[in-house]
Amino acid sequence: MLRAYDVTELRSGMKVGRAVKDWDGKVIIKENVKLTSELLDRLRGKNVFTVYIDVTPEDYISVKSKQEHLLDTKYVMCYRDCFTATQNIYYGFANTGKLDMGELSEFLRVDNISELCDDGAKAITQIHNMKRDGDYVIHHALNVGILAGIMAHWLDFKAKQVGELLITGLLSEIGKMQVPKGILNKTGKLDPDELAEVQKHVVYGYAMLINSPLKNLKNVLQGVLHHHERCDGSGYPSKLAGDKISDFGKIIAILDIYDAMATNRSYAKRNSPFDIIKVLYTDAVAGKLETKFVVVFTRKLLQAMNGSWVGLSDGQRAKIVYIDDSRVTNQPVVQTANDEFIDLNRRTDLKVDVLLTANEV
Repeated sequence: MLRAYDVTELRSGMKVGRAVKDWDGKVIIKENVKLTSELLDRLRGKNVFTVYIDVTPEDYISVKSKQEHLLDTKYVMCYRDCFTATQNIYYGFANTGKLDMGELSEFLRVDNISELCDDGAKAITQIHNMKRDGDYVIHHALNVGILAGIMAHWLDFKAKQVGELLITGLLSEIGKMQVPKGILNKTGKLDPDELAEVQKHVVYGYAMLINSPLKNLKNVLQGVLHHHERCDGSGYPSKLAGDKISDFGKIIAILDIYDAMATNRSYAKRNSPFDIIKVLYTDAVAGKLETKFVVVFTRKLLQAMNGSWVGLSDGQRAKIVYIDDSRVTNQPVVQTANDEFIDLNRRTDLKVDVLLTANEV
């Protein structure tokens, strides 16, 4: 069985399952060769990002049930601090019509936001399971900001771009502070006028930023304005298509969809990561989302979920022990509490329903 590894995950002793080639097609390491420290050194600087390793079931069989990748007390405390800071930024704008740069600067200086973005595996699980008391818009904005910080690292952005993408995610919903609360909190279907008002939030947010100290951060402004545009021209507010949409807008679009589907709402149940991945993949194939960003996000997401506990559609609890991320639509191999191993690629009658919290295991 082959599994794709990032170069940074490779270790001496692993057996190469598929010949490693450079961009010119020249073989760097042959198939079936065991990696050594010398071979690992040779890969560095070769523009090789993924290597296929030959693995056996013994390589990924897990130990007895452990509560791993679940709710983490330190993470929750950091999240609460960042939630308060995000709320101060949003409510400050609602009350004054201006962005409080002091609050934003303080937010970005706090070690907590780095803590939330550093561990992608932990962040994904927390996002699915964090109890979202209080204003949903604030939670959503903070989570998109966290995902943006993680995605920036996954894309190997430089420090300046990491900060800008994080700010874009964090401020992507700030225009909703000008949308009437009655519309935002409505549990039923919005009528056409209400929907049109909600869609104006990207324009409201852009107008706020263009009149703020962030006005020269073109990537941030365009990201906020464009994150509901779609590559096929079906989005809003301007029905832009293709290259007319900024990269930041294309990235935040993916993260916005992901978090919206990952949480319980009054009118919708939280979705499992695998269901969300299917939606993102379908939208990429349909030309709505930028394929290259969807592929990076979903592949890294699959890697991050190894070891997570899940609830299956038949009510069983199980731990993910292996995911073949060579195809983003692949399902995981799980180990149940009874030590049964199930390959969900072969069990079409069974699927992952949710990621579980510590209390649910």
